[in-house]
Amino acid sequence: MINNKVTYKEKIFPYWRTKFISYFDIGEYTVKIDLSTLTARESVYVDNVLVSKKQNLGQHSIHSFSIDDNKYELLVDIKNSFTGPIDITLRSKGIDIDGDHWVFPCARPGLITGLLFAAIGFFSAIIFNTLL
Repeated sequence: MINNKVTYKEKIFPYWRTKFISYFDIGEYTVKIDLSTLTARESVYVDNVLVSKKQNLGQHSIHSFSIDDNKYELLVDIKNSFTGPIDITLRSKGIDIDGDHWVFPCARPGLITGLLFAAIGFFSAIIFNTLL
């Protein structure tokens, strides 16, 4: 199950997406992980009960929790907070059970913004040189 809710801002500027939610089913239980690349917060819920919460300023984190005396781990691997991708892996007893792979859109806001400011600076320099 994937959260397909996209805001109006994300439709216009898809590279501004900062919140990622993944769901995993373990028997009758539903595990939800909520990631924010803007605030670096990661929260793990089992049937809407918070079981792990971290502020991840690095690239890797591990959330450990138990369901019915079975230990599980959610591994989060963020390659880059701005360009992605994000890998989320559900693991039990060292075996990968399930996972999600979030890929960011190809548009690079830094490149677009940088080119825009370079063009503004270039034309501003030409105008000021002709006026002075």
